[in-house]
This record gives sequence, C-alpha cells and structure tokens, in this order.
Amino acid sequence: MMISYRKAVLDDMDDLLKTRIDFLRNAKNIRDENDEKALLSSNREFLLSSLTDGSFVQHLAIDGDKIVGTSSVSFYILPPNAMRLSGKVAYIANMFTYPEYRRQGIATKLFALSVDSAKEYGCREICLDATEMGRPIYEKYGFKQNNDAMCYYVR
Repeated sequence: MMISYRKAVLDDMDDLLKTRIDFLRNAKNIRDENDEKALLSSNREFLLSSLTDGSFVQHLAIDGDKIVGTSSVSFYILPPNAMRLSGKVAYIANMFTYPEYRRQGIATKLFALSVDSAKEYGCREICLDATEMGRPIYEKYGFKQNNDAMCYYVR
C-alpha cells in the first residue's frame, strides 16, 4: 500500500462529500436521512465557496483512488493582539482516518500538512478541538489544552 497526499480540489467534490458524511456518521453527528440530505447540501455549498476563496484547505490521504483520511484547516481573521499581530487564525478540524488505515502515521502526516498550510497562510495562532485519539498527535506539536473558550448556539 502506497499512500499519497495532496490538497483537495473542486473536482474531488463527490468524494469529499462521501468522506464528510462518513466522518459525521463516525462522530455520531447524523440522526437520520433528513440530516444526511441537509448536511450534503450545506457541505457542498461550503466547499464550493471556501475551496474557491482559499479560506479552507482540505488535505487528503489517498490509497489508489480511494480517500482514506482527511484533515482540514479553516482560516479567519480576528483583531490583532500581541499573540497574533496579523490577526490571522487557523482552525484545524475534521481529522479523520478510516479505521482500517489507522495506526499507520496517516493522521500524523495529514496534521503536519494542515499545520504547514496554516503557517503558509501567515497564521501565528492555530486552534483545534481534540479527541482522546488525536490528543497525542497534537501534543507532539506543542498544542496545549485551553479551557478559555465558551460558545453560544443560536436556535
């Protein structure tokens, strides 16, 4: 097995959507068929916009012609402060490797590609939410748990 890595492009749309739905199923984030339909539509719209304007990069691990893992990074800008003079922030998300490909270094490579993309974009602040499975990878890079964030969800 020879895994190759590259950035996703719009021509990958169908495979990206399939992988996204698989990721959401794995995260138990899809309740029913209506959720899946809505998520396919909103993810298609998101990918068309964000891949085109450069505010989102998705890295792919590919075995033959099959996506076996992904990692993504979204970019946004906040008012500058001493820690991020440019105001540029990266958020790494959607780290996912299919179960049969885990424990082979694929997630580590995908994560490194996402960190590199954030640095290339000029981000000095890179954030993420860690699962127990992913935490060791992130800690190797020096990521530290920060409990300062609070969220509000509009209903």
